[in-house]
Parts: sequence; structure tokens; C-alpha cells
Amino acid sequence: MNKICLFFLVVSGNVLGQSVRATVTDLQTGLPIPGVTVKVLSSNLATITDDEGGFIFSDLPSTASLLFSAVGYESTGRVFSDSLADIRMQRSSVYLNTDITITARRYEAKRDDISEGVTMADSRELQETSARSTPEALMGTTGIWVQKTNHGSGSPIIRGLMGNQVLLMVDGIRMNNATYRYGPNQYLSTIDPGLIERIEAIRGNGSVLYGSDALGGVVQVLSRTPHFQSEGNEMHGLVSGKWMSEGMERSLRSELQFSGEKIAALAAFSKRQFGDIVAGGSFGTLDPTGYDEVAGDAKVLVKTGTTGVLTAAWQQHQQNAVPRYDQVIQGGYALYNFDPQLRQLGYLRWETFTDNPLVNSIEITGGINRSVEGIQSQKIGSTEIKDQKDVVSTFNAVAEVHSRLSKSWEAQSGVEWYYDLVDSEAKIYNIADQEETAVRGSYADDATASSMAIFSSHSFNVKKLNISAGARFNTVSLSVKDQTFGDQRIKPAALVANVRFAWPIDHRYRAFVGGNTGFRAPNVDDVSKFGAVESTVFEIPSENLSPEKSRSIEAGIKLNAKEFSGSLTAYRTALSDLIDRMPATYQGMDTIESRRVYQKQNVSESLLKGFEAEGTFNLFSQVSVYGNVTYTYGKNVSKDEPMRRIPPLFGKVGIRYQHAKGFWFRADYIAAGAQRRLAPGDLSDARISVRLKDGIMPSWNILNVYTGFSYKFLTLTVSGQNLFDEAYRVYASGVDAYGRSLSISLAGKF
Repeated sequence: MNKICLFFLVVSGNVLGQSVRATVTDLQTGLPIPGVTVKVLSSNLATITDDEGGFIFSDLPSTASLLFSAVGYESTGRVFSDSLADIRMQRSSVYLNTDITITARRYEAKRDDISEGVTMADSRELQETSARSTPEALMGTTGIWVQKTNHGSGSPIIRGLMGNQVLLMVDGIRMNNATYRYGPNQYLSTIDPGLIERIEAIRGNGSVLYGSDALGGVVQVLSRTPHFQSEGNEMHGLVSGKWMSEGMERSLRSELQFSGEKIAALAAFSKRQFGDIVAGGSFGTLDPTGYDEVAGDAKVLVKTGTTGVLTAAWQQHQQNAVPRYDQVIQGGYALYNFDPQLRQLGYLRWETFTDNPLVNSIEITGGINRSVEGIQSQKIGSTEIKDQKDVVSTFNAVAEVHSRLSKSWEAQSGVEWYYDLVDSEAKIYNIADQEETAVRGSYADDATASSMAIFSSHSFNVKKLNISAGARFNTVSLSVKDQTFGDQRIKPAALVANVRFAWPIDHRYRAFVGGNTGFRAPNVDDVSKFGAVESTVFEIPSENLSPEKSRSIEAGIKLNAKEFSGSLTAYRTALSDLIDRMPATYQGMDTIESRRVYQKQNVSESLLKGFEAEGTFNLFSQVSVYGNVTYTYGKNVSKDEPMRRIPPLFGKVGIRYQHAKGFWFRADYIAAGAQRRLAPGDLSDARISVRLKDGIMPSWNILNVYTGFSYKFLTLTVSGQNLFDEAYRVYASGVDAYGRSLSISLAGKF
């Protein structure tokens, strides 16, 4: 893998109005490095080095810090003034924990300096693996198990939790809305992998910084951002395509980027067609699993004054006719499609920074997020086609301030507001008599949910000991007007907090321990759902629900030496007031459409514990090995049985070679153990039971290889998946995994 290396350069000076001029060169060759991204931390103010490796920043305040990122280089810190500086960067093939995370603190911080468990997939990783979808880009990463109910979905499981117990975000804005359901879902797959700069995931509770739904963790997608030009204007373009064997993928994406001194813009469009999955071994072709999608995105940055940036962004992604394979093959349906599955996001963001330590930077965001989920279904032998559509419009406003209170004390504080409006409708069309009848939708129409919160998180050093602590107060208001089941209005509130301690054992080892509390507020899906949710479950609305709660502790150690970096984390999470389905009746009946009737209640307590380990070792200057392993144990304490959908032991080992002239090769061996601890709900789930052997979900192991090179304006990537042609299904998924396959990606810049 080409390496993205990152380092901080502190801009010296005492007053606003400082200019920085510098040249970036290769340490070995002395040649200039063009295309190095130079970003002012805690802002979108950025530029790139020109063909001579030079860049200019004007009117920077004394508190500004710069972040340099380049492909294939490792970092060197340097302090410089407004005089011309020569910055030398050294090539490297491993990260050694020099990468930067935003999600862990809500501001840029070196990964090695924080104690939170963070999983990252950056632009280099995304380019090399050339993942078909955003969820698949996370497969094989530390601590994240990706379940796929159908080919167009993908739900990350983090520390045993999934669905609406894991928060999904895009560019700092929540994706989770009032209808996000527990268990497997498809929402993360509605992000075009082509627009992604990197994906960050916090493993563990993120409720203090991000609010409800972050019990298991936070997965944030950060989109690509255009860069300003130091002098003059430039226009760039990119066309990329991908082909996968057996007709499993044909994709095309085109981009256009403008870079000016005051304005920068990026616009892109993609169209993708996916054929039916050709699974490994004797599993064969999974028909129907194929579908198509189109996506577009645009982002414009405008400088405001000397230190301000206004960002306007729009993203749209639509999947069409995505089949629910398990329902067609095993669920008794002749037709079951998600059509359409649509996500739209638009936002305005203004950010600036100052010399005031209390308000080192300020960021204000306002946006709208709209999701549309349509489902068309028809039972085998039936003349009725049911057409459901749920539309959720989410409005948000967030203001946050970053403070540098001293050299050893930083803080992030803010207020945020989200408001959801749910439109839900359904109709049944009878083919025989050609009549259409309106019926109740999945939820009560015009239901609303709002959230208001204030939070503050601090990180400070007491001698060698680093302490991070924070708190959030969050109120939620949920309103449902339902003529059939009655109106509901609930107003839960939550106060959550965290504290963590980290101290260096020596210059290589860093130990940490911490604890936190978290919550998930009931949403419209919890209180108003009416309809089939699984092959054996029919859910009816609930009432008087309260938030789910969590209490977590974790401890671990990080190692960052010259040739090796790694971490080991152990955790324990106690969950209480969990919302679980309980047997119920509807109009005196305990079954509807041959499914058992259930209603949600706060009835469960559960326990989760496990460990995560990862490491990277630089064998030689051009060869590195890496790996990770994750284990999760989950118990439903209330029922004295295993929790549902707990992943087995899983992990990855790999090796990578990087040639000095740009050629690279890597091989990843990914494996999962057998899962013997199955809950009764797992055993009755057709997606799981169809692949069980003697009541056990079998183990599997696969080998993937990737290679590629760049020459002038062209980049070629070739990958071979599942070279052993293993026939397997990822535990809790509804489709089998790819068999032996080949994919080729080609990108051209102009």
C-alpha cells in the first residue's frame, strides 16, 4: 500500500497576518514533491504543492498548525517562520501510528496520542482494495464485522452491536434517523465509495461526543475535499472505471475539480451495474442479487476573509430494484425489492480560527438529510403487490468550538439540534381486478422526532499523565399521531459522561484505561412499526419506551516503535433497559400472515466483553506485514442465553511490497472461526439456519491478492478475491460471499 503520512508543523509567530512559504522535497533524491496536501488543522483551509513542490499560505494566526499529507512518505516535524523553508519528506511503507483521526475527538489528533480504539480505511486502502461498496471497504478491518442481508446492504457490527446501536455519520452529520432499525440494514451502502477520502470508526461508546445510537461505536465517512491553489487557477479531471469477472460489476465515475486562490470546487457522477453474485465452491450464482445504482456529489469551498472557509456540499445516491435474496429463495416471495433506496445530503458549513485560546476555531453547520426507502413485495401465488414507501427528512444545526486553553489542555464543546419528519405510506395493487387500495404504512404518517444536546470534552496533561473527560446532556422529543393504535408523545433525556487515563510506560509503550456511559433514545421504528420484519416476526407498535443504557470500561496498551506499531484493547460493556421484542397479540390474534406477533418493550439486560489487537511491522524499507484479531462474547443476561448475531473470532494477516517507482503488491489472508454460541433467534433466522452444519456456523478462510502501479496520469489496480474459491457465508448475512473472482480498476487524470 502507498502510505499517506501526516505530520504537524507549528506555525511560529505572534500576530495575525503571518505568511508561510515553503518547498517540499524528497529526502533521498532532493526532488520536489508536487501534490502534497497542506491543510490548516481544525478547518477546511488547505492547498496543495505545485509542480516545484512549493506552497504559500498568507495571513495565518499564530495558533495555526498545518497538516501535511503525501502518498508514500513518512513524517518529520519542523517549526518554521515566515521565511522560505525546505521541508524534506522520507518514503515509507507503513503507518506506524502517524495517521490522524478526527472522529475520536471531533478535531484532528494523532492516532497514537489518543487512547480510543480507532479503525481507519484511508484513500490508499480504498484505492488498493477497490471495494465494491462502502460496507465492503470495512471488511477485514480491526474490530468491525460486516453483515450483508442482501447484496445492496452492509451493516457494521462493532463490539457485538449493530443497526441503530451503531451511529453512522457523513462529514460530521448523523445518518441515523427516526426509522433506523435494530439489526441488519442497508444504510451504509448508500454512500458511493468513489466520494470517500477515508472512513474512521470509533470502537466503543461515542455517546458523549455524538449522542444517541453510539452504544457500539461510530462509523464516519469523510468525503473528498477540493483544495485551493496558492497562485492562479487550475482545472483537473479524473475518469475511473472498474470491471469484475462474471459480470458482477461494471462501474464508471467521472470527476472535475477546480482549484483557485479563493474558490475550490469538485463535482462527480457515477453509474454502476452489479450482476448476480457468483459464490464460491458449489454455491453457484445467487439469483436474484444484482441491481444498479447512480450517484452524484459536489462540494464548493469559498474563502471568507483570511482564515474563514464556507463549504457547500451535496450528495445523492440511489439504488434501484435491490432484491432481498433470502426472502425470494426462502421467505415465500415471488418479488421482494428495495426500490428505490435513496440518500440525499446537503449542508452549509462555515469555519474559521482565531488567536483567542478560548475560541481557537469555530464551526457552524446546517443541513438536510433525506432518505427514501421503498419496498415492493409479492407473495408466491398471490395476485397482490404491496408497495411501501418511507421518507424521512432530517434537518440539523450544529455549532462547536475548539479551545486551546494551554499547551497541555484542549477542549471541544458544542450544541446540536436534529429534527426528523417521517412520511410513511403503503398501497396494495391487485393484478387480477386492477384495483389499488391504500393501507397503513410501516409507521404512523407525519411522526416527528427531535433532539437537542449540549456537550463538552476535554483533554489535558498532568505531567506525563493524559486525562480526557467529557459530558453531554441530551433531550429527545418523539411525537406519533396514530388513528389505529393511539397517539404517543415521549420526552426522554439523558446525561452521559466519560473519563480516560493514558500514561507512557516509556517512549514506546502507552497504557490506557477508561470508562463511559451511553444511551440510545427510542425512535419512531421502536414505537410505531407495523409489519413483517423477519420471516417469523410481525411487529406491532409499542408504548412507554425509555432509552437503552450502557456502562463500559476498557483498558489496553499501545506500542509505537521505529519498526513496529500495535495495540491491544480489552473491554466490558453492560447494557440495561434494552428494547427487545416480546410476544403480543393484535385484535386477539397472536399470528398475522403466518408470523408471530411481537411488541417492543424495555425488558433486557446484556453483557458484552472481548478484545481487539492489531499490529504493523516494517520488515524492510519496502516490505511490511500487518494483522489484526477480534473476539466478542455476548450474553443476554435476562434470558440466560447468547446474544444474537455475535461475530465469531475473526482476523486478518497480510504482507505488502512497495517498489520505489510506484509498483506495489499485497496479499491478505482473512479468516473467521466457527460460531457455536447461537441464540434461539439465530437458529430460527433463515439467513443463518440455511448454512448451519450440526447447529454450528462453519469457519472459513480466504486469500485475496492486490497489485497495481501508477505511470504518469494512469493508475491500474488488479485484484483477485477468494483464490481458494471457498464456499462460505459471513455469519448473520443473507447472501453468500464471492467465489474466485478477478477485478480490474483503471483511473486516468487530466
